[in-house]
Amino acid sequence: MNNVMVRSSPCEECGAELLWTQNAWKIGDTGQAAYCCENGHVVDPAVTRQCPACGLHDTVLLGDKDGRQQFRCAACREAFEWPR
Repeated sequence: MNNVMVRSSPCEECGAELLWTQNAWKIGDTGQAAYCCENGHVVDPAVTRQCPACGLHDTVLLGDKDGRQQFRCAACREAFEWPR
């Protein structure tokens, strides 16, 4: 069984495993959940939106169309747009 907290693709900066982590993406005194590797590299949560079908954030930004981001879930393969 796969760990749903681990991103299917490795860190683009160092190749390490990425883990969904609370408060990893910091803006001032606030933080939000994001993928983070053991070396401290963090993936911008704006490029890993939550899949409406399975609820995971292991999604891939495919592009933009008419101001809406196009995503595909790496877990369940659902395609969706953001904002919804």
